[in-house]
Amino acid sequence: MPDAGGQQPGDATDPPTTVGPLPTLPSASEELARQAMPPVPVYGLTDAHTQRFHEATVQQRETIAEQAADNRELRKKIAHHVSWAVAIQVGIADIAFLTYGFWNGWNIPGSTIVAWLSSTVVQVIAVGLVVTRSLFPSGGPPNNPLPDTG
Repeated sequence: MPDAGGQQPGDATDPPTTVGPLPTLPSASEELARQAMPPVPVYGLTDAHTQRFHEATVQQRETIAEQAADNRELRKKIAHHVSWAVAIQVGIADIAFLTYGFWNGWNIPGSTIVAWLSSTVVQVIAVGLVVTRSLFPSGGPPNNPLPDTG
């Protein structure tokens, strides 16, 4: 059935018709030169207000950077203490096993050795995993939105 223009609609097997060459895109340097206008963060403020706004933005970013540095220092300190805690925990488990061995004349059943090794491995992994997940959550760093200045 012909359309209003008198032509049949195109079949899916017909080759596509070309319209013509696409226009050339400008180079990156041309685009950057075209956008040479400086951004204005807030409209209608005097120079003193704009300066205070920028000072507050800089101060906010400095505060966030200081918090991140303090956070890294605290994580390093906690990680050091955790490694000592794991070492002490394994040492206590070894001393308990040695005491048990000397107490029973080193006649230790295989199930006791398996239980000791299993509990030691589980303790070390559990402490390391819990502390690592609390120090480095899976969601990544917290979002601290900064005002868009441009």
